Amino acid sequence: MSRIHTSRRGFTLIELTITVAIMGILSATAIGLFRAQGMRAKRTEAMTNVEGIGKMERAYFGENGIYLAATPAPPALPGLKQNWQPVLPFSFDALGFQAEGSVWFVYDVNSLNGGCACASGACFTATAYGDSDLDGRPAVISTFHADSGGVVCGTALLAITPPIDPGTGVAVLDQAVDIYSFDSMFGTIPQRADDY
Repeated sequence: MSRIHTSRRGFTLIELTITVAIMGILSATAIGLFRAQGMRAKRTEAMTNVEGIGKMERAYFGENGIYLAATPAPPALPGLKQNWQPVLPFSFDALGFQAEGSVWFVYDVNSLNGGCACASGACFTATAYGDSDLDGRPAVISTFHADSGGVVCGTALLAITPPIDPGTGVAVLDQAVDIYSFDSMFGTIPQRADDY
């Protein structure tokens, strides 16, 4: 009677090491991409809300002849997801703006009745401040609306004015602008895309 010898061979240590290394590289890449996508989603929240606030301000001005100021809302520091809670007496309620669900950014509006130096009362700045990566550096997204003389309000908390488009030499107005990313394209402020 003859015996058939079958060899049972397992994985070698080198094969296992290479497999673990490949899995580590793939997971590190996936985590980085997932984090970047989350930061983009937070930025999109701010861009959408600032655009909406700007449209509501212009509609309110059309009906009432004044731009409303709004104190920072929600009232907590930016950086953590928080429920939307406007602060009275100067709030987004009078404007009719209500964020949907929880927000990562703190929003405000600066206008003549909020301390803006625009004497005509026909300008405003809506701003979102955030720090969802908790590195202590703010992300600032604003929309600036100038009066007929070209006067604009700075942002309420940091007194930032609109960026200048280097192609035209004109201030970027009436659209949501990511202040730090816009300026970093032209070398004036370091790129801080991770600040969302």
